[in-house]
Amino acid sequence: MRILAGATTVLRRIVDIGLLALILVVLFGVLLGKGAPLVGRQSIVIGGSSMEPAIHLGAAIVVQPVDPATLAVGDVVSMQIGPERTTYTHRIVAVVDRADGRWIRTKGDSNPVPDPTLVPVSAIIGRVELNVPFAGYLLALLSIPVGVIFVVGLAATLLAIAWLLESLEPDTRSVRRRDGSLPDAPAGVDPSRRRALDLEITRGEPIPARPTRMTLANGLGPAWPAGAAMGSAAGTGDATRPTVRQQIDRSHAVRRRRARWLSGRGHGRPVSD
Repeated sequence: MRILAGATTVLRRIVDIGLLALILVVLFGVLLGKGAPLVGRQSIVIGGSSMEPAIHLGAAIVVQPVDPATLAVGDVVSMQIGPERTTYTHRIVAVVDRADGRWIRTKGDSNPVPDPTLVPVSAIIGRVELNVPFAGYLLALLSIPVGVIFVVGLAATLLAIAWLLESLEPDTRSVRRRDGSLPDAPAGVDPSRRRALDLEITRGEPIPARPTRMTLANGLGPAWPAGAAMGSAAGTGDATRPTVRQQIDRSHAVRRRRARWLSGRGHGRPVSD
């Protein structure tokens, strides 16, 4: 039973960690995709392998607008070329100043030769500022309705599993000490019942309240609630139990009070110690 309970607890914690990781990943994707434009940047998903090993397929990059005069050989830039405005990300291998402006020649790190044509600096979107491997898959997933539905469904499934596992765990956390051990049985409980109390604690059942000592209204002596044990075994471990001498003194005091009460009513006779 304890092994099953421990396995359930471990599995629930794993599911909790998975749910937390999913939330953090989704928040990071939203921040990367929607937060970059708020600070004047642009996020782009790499759909090719021409820049490997510097930038891998499926990576997400953040580009910053750049002054054409500051472009230099070795910069990695993103640009839109052709009538369809196709986006490429390559490295600058040459900067050419002509009468009609500045042009650049680019090359993919994994390509054997440079790109065949020069590119005007007006086609440059910006210089690559940040490269996050595999984050492009996340941005692509969150950019389509099917992907959003998948993420929401996965989160709901993990949450349901966590709730189910938590309901299967034994409810003993409220009666355990900080070190995880079970508390001792109450001091006023007969030793023969300690085993039964241990079972009640394991099942999460409440511990019966310890009987409290009271004094009768007429002051005749001590009394205990109904059903409470008054034997010597019930007092084992009780640091407040009176000594034999104190019990004798209390008995004498009770006899004296009883004698005075009876004398006041005209019944009986004085009782000496």
